[in-house]
Amino acid sequence: MTEYTRGSGFGRFVLIIILLLIVAVAGVWYYNKTHVVTAGDQVGKAVDALPAVVSKAADEATDKDNIDKVGDALKDTGQAASSALSKTGKVTSSAVSETSTDLKAKADKQKAQNAQDQKG
Repeated sequence: MTEYTRGSGFGRFVLIIILLLIVAVAGVWYYNKTHVVTAGDQVGKAVDALPAVVSKAADEATDKDNIDKVGDALKDTGQAASSALSKTGKVTSSAVSETSTDLKAKADKQKAQNAQDQKG
């Protein structure tokens, strides 16, 4: 009898969830059915909002704090790029030096082998 009671409570819970989903879907459907917005309306809203957006962007672009922040960011970026290039140059130089040393050692070994082959 206890199992049946638990199952019954779970069944009610599922039923309530299903009913809530149906109500939510019906509400969205009804809103979309009664609230029709055409592409012209959307374009009109965008055109009407354009001057305010442009004005705000112009104010932000000429704000001294923003200009200082951009300058600082560019300076930091330049320093980081310079540091990265310097490190890359050092690593590249080291790699070239090691490769050159390895090639010279192999060339010397090959010369010695060739000389030994000619004697023998």
